[in-house]
Amino acid sequence: MIFDSLKHKDNYKHFPALYQALNYLDSLPSRELPAPTVVLEEGRLFCNLVTFTSKPEEQCIYEAHRNFIDLHFIVSGIERIATSDLGSLTTEVPYAPEKDIEFLKGDADGYYELKPGQFMVCFPGDAHKVAMMKDKPAEVKKIVFKLKVM
Repeated sequence: MIFDSLKHKDNYKHFPALYQALNYLDSLPSRELPAPTVVLEEGRLFCNLVTFTSKPEEQCIYEAHRNFIDLHFIVSGIERIATSDLGSLTTEVPYAPEKDIEFLKGDADGYYELKPGQFMVCFPGDAHKVAMMKDKPAEVKKIVFKLKVM
């Protein structure tokens, strides 16, 4: 798992797909959002614009992926994300290969508050509970990149 700010994107230049995604995010004009789905490399690197109202932790569930790495980038609002080692959780909804996702329950190993300009990278094995509120429900806009695992 990586938690960082877009201003440090050059630290990732030796990770081509991640660096390509970060450069794309850095190239977006301020306050301008991309189309709902942007494909940089078919089947290998794409992103979706996600807008939601954050909610209490007890209404959220862990998710994990096997074939894609997630890059969560906050455009506006604050999103809390909990992370946990996949091996310490129990399956709630079994893995669905066609959607590359499974849902799990258990305790957090860590909590992060993502603010505009910050990002989190979750690798396979990094279960993450997203869409959690900070103090009260609020609108969050973020871009979620999917990077194909080689």
